[in-house]
Amino acid sequence: KRMKRWIFTTFFVLLFVAASAQNVTITGRSNKTNTLMRLFAYEDLINDYGVLLDQSQTDQQGNFILEGSVKQVLPARIYVGLEYVDLIICPNATYDIEIIVPEQKENVSYFEKELPTIRVKRATDKGLYRQVVLSEEIFNSYLIEHFNQIYRGRQVRYLDSIQNTIDRELPDIKSDYVENHIRYKTAAIRLAISTDGGKKTIKDYFDGQPVLYTQSAYVDLFKELFDGYFNGASYDSHLLNEAFAEGPVAFRQYLATEPFMARNPRLAELITIYNLQKLCYGDRSTSHLAKNHLNYIKAQTRYAEHKAIVGDFFAKLNRLASGAPATDFTLKDSNGNDISLSDFKDRLVLLQFVDGMSPVAERQFGELRSLHQQWQDSVQILTIATHDRMDFFKRQFDEKHIDWPLLDLGDQILLLEAYNVRTFPEYILVRKGTKIGEAPAPSPERYLEERVRQMYGK
Repeated sequence: KRMKRWIFTTFFVLLFVAASAQNVTITGRSNKTNTLMRLFAYEDLINDYGVLLDQSQTDQQGNFILEGSVKQVLPARIYVGLEYVDLIICPNATYDIEIIVPEQKENVSYFEKELPTIRVKRATDKGLYRQVVLSEEIFNSYLIEHFNQIYRGRQVRYLDSIQNTIDRELPDIKSDYVENHIRYKTAAIRLAISTDGGKKTIKDYFDGQPVLYTQSAYVDLFKELFDGYFNGASYDSHLLNEAFAEGPVAFRQYLATEPFMARNPRLAELITIYNLQKLCYGDRSTSHLAKNHLNYIKAQTRYAEHKAIVGDFFAKLNRLASGAPATDFTLKDSNGNDISLSDFKDRLVLLQFVDGMSPVAERQFGELRSLHQQWQDSVQILTIATHDRMDFFKRQFDEKHIDWPLLDLGDQILLLEAYNVRTFPEYILVRKGTKIGEAPAPSPERYLEERVRQMYGK
């Protein structure tokens, strides 16, 4: 009997696992050979928090294969080195794709770079990705061609024309994901041409509607509509602040006095989470209270998605919080010598990540040189250049007689993930003992000198 029970239990456990997570296989080719490939899936679009499903390397011909398991249709991102393309992946689907990363001119800035392109040659996703892409093209075409009529003339009739074109070009839509993508893209245009501050958009598209956590068009509109919602809703600011200071229970009870929030408890909690997260970057007392509220929600929520969203937020916040351990590294400098962050554990260090030159970067280098003359040996500057731009920056450092170390990122691109580098130039202050001081830190022409003075000696 015990053996039968074990077999019976094992069978249903395996059946549950098979039903809850299904395989996705992506094969293809890139023009970047011997390059790190990574596949991320995004269940948490509120925090733009991706989960790494797989990573591999392109071979000498640029071929690759990436695999993972997902339980639902999800936005995904494929990184080719530092560059990326977006995809939508489905459970039990296979994709055959081609990714082309343009060769960039040496002096092109980060923001002027040509973007990589993806071509899905074959997919067994019942046409979902193709339908989303084609609907996007239809929207963009109408918005470009009829910009003045739609946005300045507020001519709603063009929305009917867009929908008629979609119906004609995509008569076989069977996916709720595609339908919702079109619906909330339309809603975003309605919001842009409305004159009521978004009240009708909220009523028509959010009141009493499902919360679509993995639908990017929904989440983009959500963020636009509900950013700072407590200030714009029918709340008394004095009572709101009192409830916030009193604690999570009082705050939740007061928020529920607004009929819309009371009618939509799941959405109301997500709105609360989203706005509390923003308060965590405010002054110390407000930030402390907001974190307490979020921890309470994480402990008490009935919604698994919200527990994950709050957890993801704290994971990102704490990873680069002041005092957290800074990720160590060893990179080659322009002379081929090994330089490690830990070499400067007794000093304040400024990390500067760069990838190309622009008027902004040129100005920041000028300001940084002036600061370097003031700081002398009290602050160690380390400039980290992406490998493709290393020769360019070597010449820049020689021509301008810049004497702090220039390091080659090489193939250690995951260092950018460790420091959450999303744009260039980016700055990180590392305190003595290789602890995070501020990440990101202000740029040289803003408040960098002030932050360094506050941090020096701590």
